[in-house]
Amino acid sequence: MVVLNKSVRLIALQFSFSNPDIIPQGIKRAEKETFKERNDRKSRSSGVMVIEPTENCSLVEFLGELETAGYEMVDAFHKERIDQKSRGKRYHMVRFLFARCEFVNLSKEFAEVRDNIYGELLEMCRMAMWRVRIFSNPFYENGREEADQRALSINLESRKPLFSPDGQPIKVWQKDKKGRRIGNTPLPLKPDCSLYLIGNAINLISENGRWCI
Repeated sequence: MVVLNKSVRLIALQFSFSNPDIIPQGIKRAEKETFKERNDRKSRSSGVMVIEPTENCSLVEFLGELETAGYEMVDAFHKERIDQKSRGKRYHMVRFLFARCEFVNLSKEFAEVRDNIYGELLEMCRMAMWRVRIFSNPFYENGREEADQRALSINLESRKPLFSPDGQPIKVWQKDKKGRRIGNTPLPLKPDCSLYLIGNAINLISENGRWCI
C-alpha cells in the first residue's frame, strides 16, 4: 500500500516497451539516450521500492481515480533508452507526469495537446496489461532535494496485449493446476489484478477481489 498525501508532489507513469507502434502520436520526443546518460541514470538511483513487481496488472480505473485525488497531467515525453542487458539493444520509454493540483504549471505547448495525449494514455491502459512496480523517490527542484516532498514512479513493463491488431479480444484456454485445459472454448484474456486508489492509498487488488498487497 502506498499513501498519497501532501508530501507526494509528483507521480510518474513510466511505460517501457519494444513496439514503436504504441508510442502516442504527438508526444514530445527526447534525444536518444547515450551510454553516458544511461550510466548516470543507473548511478543516481536512490528510490525505495514500495510495491514489488506484480505481473498482468490493469490501470484502467486508476487514471480516473488519480484525477479525483487532485493530480493533473503536466507533461509527457518519449525517449529511446539503452537496454542494460545489451549494449546495442534499445527500448522505448514513455513517461507521463502528474503533479499535485497546487503545483500544476502547464506550458502552452503541452496544454494544446494534453487532451489528445491523455486519450492515448487511456488507450495504452485499455489495450494491455503490464508488470507494475512502484518506487518512492526524492523530489528535486532546481537541482535541490526538497526534504519534505516525494515523487512516485509507477513503472510499467512486460506489456501483454489484451486485443489483437484487428481489435478482437485475445482468447486463451483456461487451465487447471496440472496444465490441463478447462472448458470447451478459450476465453478472453483478462488481467490478474488492477491498480486502484482507495481513499488516499494505492493498492493492487486481484480480479477475485483479494488484496495483492
